[in-house]
Amino acid sequence: MPAYLVLMQEIDDMDRYRNEYLPGVGPFLQKYGAEGLVGGSDAEAAEGEPPNSTVVIRFADTDAAWGFLNDPDYQPVKEIRLSTTSRVQMVVTPGLTPA
Repeated sequence: MPAYLVLMQEIDDMDRYRNEYLPGVGPFLQKYGAEGLVGGSDAEAAEGEPPNSTVVIRFADTDAAWGFLNDPDYQPVKEIRLSTTSRVQMVVTPGLTPA
């Protein structure tokens, strides 16, 4: 069953995020068969005051999503994301099972 990584974050240093994090994360997303569904900073707030970036990534299953997040080689790249963002909220959730 597919799983989804949903990330909301405030990007504080857009230049570093675009020039360092995005090129660094790409190979890991490919390694884990991830498909980016939503990514950007142009979403409109429907409720509350969300951060300026929303990302939704589909994985084959939760094991692949957690494999990506916990990959030891990804950790230095993750540190770039953490150093360029704030107000981070992230979940990994399985897809819905058809009724």
